[in-house]
Amino acid sequence: MTDKREALQIPSMARPQVGNLLTIFAALAYYFLCMILPLVGPAAMHGSGSPGAGPAPHLKQNIMAFSAVLLAGLVFSGLALYSKLTRRRIDSSPIPKYSIALCVFGVLMLLGLITGAFSW
Repeated sequence: MTDKREALQIPSMARPQVGNLLTIFAALAYYFLCMILPLVGPAAMHGSGSPGAGPAPHLKQNIMAFSAVLLAGLVFSGLALYSKLTRRRIDSSPIPKYSIALCVFGVLMLLGLITGAFSW
């Protein structure tokens, strides 16, 4: 009986299933982000290098799509980190290293997009 009461007192964001699901969604978003990274890479920004080749005609749409997937990954990884840190405060579970790494990866990708590091 006390197990059920304790389970009911845990906030929904602090449940392990929620943190794990958010972490999986963040990892999938970043996986997809890495797949679409060539859309904003050097070939899309500067052309293929052949004479007369220029930037991709749909470069703005590519950047918007990349930014949307990056934003989704940042939101999922931030929520996953919040969930796991909340859980850690309740039951002293281990440090969520993977969730921290996903947040750092997302911030680095955002900095790369903002500074133009992907266009070389």
